[in-house]
Amino acid sequence: MKRLQFLPKWQKLGLQAGLLAGLGAAFAVAELPDADAQGGNCRAEDECSFKKPNFMLILDYSSSMNNTFGGNTTQTRWEAAVQAIDELVTYQNGFLDENVHFALLRFGHDPDPSTPGTTLDVDVNNGTPTPLVDGFALDVPWYNPADLATTPWLECNGAAISSALAALPSPGQSATGGIGTWTKNALDQTQALIAQADTDHPMDGGVGVPDGRYYGAIVITDGQWSGPDGVTSPAGEDPTITATDLFNNDGVPVYVVALDLGGTGLVQADELAAAGGTTEAVEATSPADLIAALQQIVIDVQSAVVIPECTAGLPRVMIILDASSSMLNVGNMAGTQGQTGWDQAREALAGTNSLFDAVLSTGDAVEDLLHLGLTVYGSPGEESVLIDYGPCMKDNFSWALDPLTSCVSPGCTDPWGGPPITWTPQDGTLQPPGFDLPTFSHMPNCDESFGDLRCLGSGTHTHLGLELAATNQTTYSMNSLMPGALYPTNASTQYINILITDGDYTTYSTDAEVEAALAGMYGNGVATYVIAFGDGTTTPNVVNKLTGMACWGSGGTLNTATTPWECTGGEDYFQSTNATDLQAAIVAILQTINFDPCCAFNDCSAAPEPTTDEPDPVAVTTTGTTTATTTGTTSGDGDGDGDGDGDGDSSTTSGGTTSG
Repeated sequence: MKRLQFLPKWQKLGLQAGLLAGLGAAFAVAELPDADAQGGNCRAEDECSFKKPNFMLILDYSSSMNNTFGGNTTQTRWEAAVQAIDELVTYQNGFLDENVHFALLRFGHDPDPSTPGTTLDVDVNNGTPTPLVDGFALDVPWYNPADLATTPWLECNGAAISSALAALPSPGQSATGGIGTWTKNALDQTQALIAQADTDHPMDGGVGVPDGRYYGAIVITDGQWSGPDGVTSPAGEDPTITATDLFNNDGVPVYVVALDLGGTGLVQADELAAAGGTTEAVEATSPADLIAALQQIVIDVQSAVVIPECTAGLPRVMIILDASSSMLNVGNMAGTQGQTGWDQAREALAGTNSLFDAVLSTGDAVEDLLHLGLTVYGSPGEESVLIDYGPCMKDNFSWALDPLTSCVSPGCTDPWGGPPITWTPQDGTLQPPGFDLPTFSHMPNCDESFGDLRCLGSGTHTHLGLELAATNQTTYSMNSLMPGALYPTNASTQYINILITDGDYTTYSTDAEVEAALAGMYGNGVATYVIAFGDGTTTPNVVNKLTGMACWGSGGTLNTATTPWECTGGEDYFQSTNATDLQAAIVAILQTINFDPCCAFNDCSAAPEPTTDEPDPVAVTTTGTTTATTTGTTSGDGDGDGDGDGDGDSSTTSGGTTSG
């Protein structure tokens, strides 16, 4: 897997905290590289779980945009702006284009503001005038009013914006001289367009209300504002007047990107951003700054608007793993490295080309579509939620199930050396790797008995693992519905379990106990799929147990009077004997889930584990023999796990219980 990389930083990005409520429910998206998103799949809004945000790109078309950009002697400010907008609409393999409605408005000045419809002719492109009328031009709208009945919004219109910009000449001069910067008029027109869009889309719920559509304006400018004549700057034409009204009364933030500005121009840009609720302007002093600034603004708002909605729509899947001692044995003796059922399960769940990396029919990796958790069970007291539901949990799974993690002195020198082995469970949040989300390690017991070469000590109390998974899901669901939940859910969030077991719980659990747990969860909307794992799963008694569990977990009716048992109206179990079979069975199960096609946005290859930005003490070894305890996050790969995420901290999460 790729590991976390970082976009270049830039200067002065100010965002009002209230606009980013819910950003903690995202990953550290403010520093993600291009996401491996769906790309090329233009989804109509009615297929999505969220209302797509509407952004107006307000582009300065004054003559000064023909000046070169900073020290760049070959690229003008206009050319840099066109390139940056092209980069924006194709960013994240087209994810922004597919999930945000963009519109484009250019502005200059109006030579005769007292006469409506005044045209300001500019340079001719291939013989076709491209005028500003009343000081502005709406080159690409959010929608076509004449097509509202069949096309409520112009979806995925990034190509239209790129085409419109490519067809435009550089600002140049008008017939009467230079083109000015009547910024307030551009914001006035934007406010009117927002009001009209809200009127034309009554189902949106209103502008500036919690359940309404999100609107944002991005002003890209290189100069001081002027009035309608393009020269003077009367107080009544101060664009902060409209920006204040947009933000305070309509809930529409105004972001400002200042191109190569200094002095009074930068002061005015900061004032405009502050009035629009975004604190201060983004100062772009190079084309690279401009590209990064535009991407950052939209992604930050996307994080607050799209990601919380999508987070609730992502299915929650709990892996319930048999942690009986038989998982460490091969035949009648302890298995060697890579040969045990435990090793095979770990490889399928978190190894190279594992479950997390498998690509579903949507074209997306499993880990980008799900929140995965991990529960284990053995003898009474050993059942434990090692990892609660969360995104991008591959590294957590791998660490939690690694025999080396729990093989610490005394009592363990070789985790595959056979009995006796003394395991020491570890807390991955209090020491390196310093996971943010609670992550615990576990191994089945490997006790010895004279003359027996097998690992012993952990039974197969299947009902205890199922009961813990049920309790944990209930707690998690309740907490994640509360305001401020780290990863919010809603009433329609899907939950499923995948039980990986050798099937034989005889002498440890009764049929009635297992049935009660599985049927109870199914009655609460949580189906349990069963995967038989190992060579000993084909005996008649075990086949009956597996058939029963699969039936009870899927709402079927089990007939135990037949040989073998038969299920009516339920699912059958899956058979696997190695890591490849196990992974294939899990993927087959996940293919049955209905995914929101607009929510394939996570890029776990770039964010191995999401950060909660809440520092916790993590023990780190310093030079010499002293162990120091530090508080706070680290940068780079400071967590010591080599994955590049540099978590260095941990945090509690919504719901979840851990025992044993």
